Amino acid sequence: MASRWGNILEFNGFDLITPNEREARFALGDQEFVRPLGLELYRQSGCKTLILKLGERGLMTFRSVPEQEEDVRAFFAVDTFTERVVDAVGSGDALLAYAALSMVATKNAVIASVLGSLAAAVECGHEGNVPVRPKDVLDKLDRFERLVNYG
Repeated sequence: MASRWGNILEFNGFDLITPNEREARFALGDQEFVRPLGLELYRQSGCKTLILKLGERGLMTFRSVPEQEEDVRAFFAVDTFTERVVDAVGSGDALLAYAALSMVATKNAVIASVLGSLAAAVECGHEGNVPVRPKDVLDKLDRFERLVNYG
C-alpha cells in the first residue's frame, strides 16, 4: 500500500496481507496494544496469514492453526534482522515478495516470516529500492546462524 493510502481491510479474504502498524491502526481506528490490534485485523480481514510489520521492532505474524482455531496464541513475533538501516525504501516489498514465495513453497508461516524479515533487512542495507537476491538472504541467514552458534 505504499503507492496509495487506503484501508487494508479492502483486501478481505486474501491468503497473505502484510500491513505496517500505521496501516493497521488506520483500518481499525487505532488500538492501544499491538497484539490485540493484529489479532483484530486478522479476524476482520478474513486472511489466512497476517504479517504485521513493526519497523525496528520486527514483525508479528497471525495465522490459523487448525487444532487451535480460536486460540489467541496463534501468533508469533520475529525480531528484526536489520543491523544498520541505510534506506528502508523497498523493505516492505522485499518482505512481501519473499514471504509470499515462501508461503507457496512451504505452506509455513514461520519460514515465510523469517525469510521475509531477512529479505527486508537486506533491502534496508542498500540505498534505494534494489532487487534482493536469494544469495543475499542466504548470506544474512548464515551470518545470524553463526552468531547464534558462537561460543
